[in-house]
Amino acid sequence: MAHSDLPTNRRREDRREASHANKRIEILDAARRVYARDGAKGLTIRAVASEAGYVPGAVYFYFHSKAAILSELAVGELTGLTKQLRLTSSRDAAERAAAAAEAFAAAHAVFTLDVDNQGTNPGSERVLLGRLISLFQTVSEPLELDGLPAEQAHARALGLSASAIGLATLARMGKLDKLGVTAAATLREVAHCLKAAPERKEATG
Repeated sequence: MAHSDLPTNRRREDRREASHANKRIEILDAARRVYARDGAKGLTIRAVASEAGYVPGAVYFYFHSKAAILSELAVGELTGLTKQLRLTSSRDAAERAAAAAEAFAAAHAVFTLDVDNQGTNPGSERVLLGRLISLFQTVSEPLELDGLPAEQAHARALGLSASAIGLATLARMGKLDKLGVTAAATLREVAHCLKAAPERKEATG
């Protein structure tokens, strides 16, 4: 059925939904620019509204708090990073983990959601958690964990990503060189141990 054949009310609803989606995108694009320029502390509803050309009340219509905007930005960052890693030709777990950790550490403030005194809603938190799980699974694919019990596979996937993020954070703080190791060498050892370790018969928790 052509769009012109749809009932008038349906066409109006479609236009309303499209306008709503476009304005959310505009606000998020403005928030990314504010974040890139001023950091997480400078990302306020008022600053985002000014950048987008809206009044603050208009932004509140789409996002109830700064935390909600940061949550959306974090979901977008994680989704993009996961897609990027899936497209890479590297099948080396350490290389994937290092790439993910660099991006994660660079945008660490985006993932700090306990801002203001308003949190994210449960739906946003579930989406964010889902994106994190997807990222960790993508990073750990070269470990070939499919033969392990789900609990152990998840623990090893998280362990690799957590190690990578910790090393990237230490490197950005200038602490890693003082320890006499490199992130690449450490991640290779971690990935090798996680891949080579036999299945544990006792519970992980």
